[in-house]
Amino acid sequence: MVGLVFDHYGTLLLRREMSVIKSVTSFELARPVEPWVVFARDDAHRAHEQVKVPTPGGVVRRLDSRKMTDVAGLFGEFAEKLEFPSYFGHNWYALVDCLDDLHGSWHGGRPVLVVVEDADELVGEEFFPLFIALLCEAGERANLSLDADGIPRSRPPFPLHFLFFLARREIREVAELLRVRADILIRESDGCLLVWSQSE
Repeated sequence: MVGLVFDHYGTLLLRREMSVIKSVTSFELARPVEPWVVFARDDAHRAHEQVKVPTPGGVVRRLDSRKMTDVAGLFGEFAEKLEFPSYFGHNWYALVDCLDDLHGSWHGGRPVLVVVEDADELVGEEFFPLFIALLCEAGERANLSLDADGIPRSRPPFPLHFLFFLARREIREVAELLRVRADILIRESDGCLLVWSQSE
């Protein structure tokens, strides 16, 4: 399958063969393990259970998808609900940096699950594939304790995952929209879509 590689601004860099299958077949949102992003239908019992019973000391932050249908609104919602510092630059690079290095008294190195319900409209936005790829980058950096260059850091990893619930769109439709990204891997499993970073 041919994939397209884009930079953080959405500029096409190259085309290459893309892998979409890996051994990841399930998800545990309270541990620092792949996948970093999960899409589930509203009726996905297992996903709702992980939201209801996070790991002891874990934090669930719910974002309003209605405020995230443009880039400015998306940055604003993340900044407000995850208490980004005042110097957050409201751009894609700053989003990844702030997610990877969460601030605020609420965090304290605890596992974080970011939940976006009714994400159907967000899925249709032009920036959606880029957004998900960057969430995967932030998730990889936090969960594996890597810096921006992929070098291990001295701090311990902390679980950071993103869960999107869909009311109307089908999982397969989301998978097709994400296949334009060669920097992520995707897998459909038990009615959910699992997404994580493509290792180089």
